[in-house]
Amino acid sequence: MRPGSLTLDAFLARRAADRRLARLTHDMPLPEARGLEFGPGDNPTPLPEGVQVAYLDHALDAGAGLPGAAPIDHAWTGSGPLAPLVGPEPYDIAIAAQVAQYVPNLLGWLRGIHGVLRAGGVLNLSLPDKRFMFDATRPVSTLAELVEADLLGLTRPSPRQLFGHASEVRAVAPAQIWAGEDPAAAPRLAGEAALPHAHAQAEAALAAGTYVPCHCWVFTPEAFLDLVAGATRLGLFPFVLNRIGATEVGGFEFYVSMRRDAEEDPDALRRLQEGAIDHLGRLLAQQRRTATLLAGR
Repeated sequence: MRPGSLTLDAFLARRAADRRLARLTHDMPLPEARGLEFGPGDNPTPLPEGVQVAYLDHALDAGAGLPGAAPIDHAWTGSGPLAPLVGPEPYDIAIAAQVAQYVPNLLGWLRGIHGVLRAGGVLNLSLPDKRFMFDATRPVSTLAELVEADLLGLTRPSPRQLFGHASEVRAVAPAQIWAGEDPAAAPRLAGEAALPHAHAQAEAALAAGTYVPCHCWVFTPEAFLDLVAGATRLGLFPFVLNRIGATEVGGFEFYVSMRRDAEEDPDALRRLQEGAIDHLGRLLAQQRRTATLLAGR
């Protein structure tokens, strides 16, 4: 039995009471399914016994030393095809909770996952909303950065990605930001020496060729949707979005669900994706308006 495995009844009861679990397992077939989970660490998603799940991370020893860490079945950095590692039989669902921001080549990672899902299979993500956590003062990631990482086929964070993270992350918690504290007034996590520290870390990692985990990508829900729109126009985003939700009050993450569509014609897929992006963008705008009205009462 895999870590966190539950009976079907226990899983359904837990999912009914846990919005996060419901979002991470959105559209997962029951009672049986084949799944992948990326970066489970010591908190793998609890799944029912009928779901066969394989765990992946950038290295087989990822999470080593963490009590209760899930055993990693496959090491994959996100560049290159995934099927040679996990086998030719397609999967129903892939889950990545607070993982995608660490992936050096996000487009390559998404392309690899898309390639091992069946038609109708889903990838469910939770992503940090930079406005409500330690990335608050960092600029959102750009399409140019996504394309650069993909063209370079990055398998570990670039000096720019590592420097951007190490130099700017702030010592501030989501609760402080929601309470009204200005994250720009919070000290850098590395203190007054943040800039030379970041430069030295990036230089050392480049020279040694080592993998240093960092937030390679910085998002808000709207910024993520804009990146998907740009990548879709370039033909670099293979999925069709199902859902995207605004960050809830008091939280720091938002959720995205996307599917491998049965349609294979690139032009038809692009039209489907553009329609989904337009619809989800209007939903996000409505959620913002509702939140603003509630906050003013």
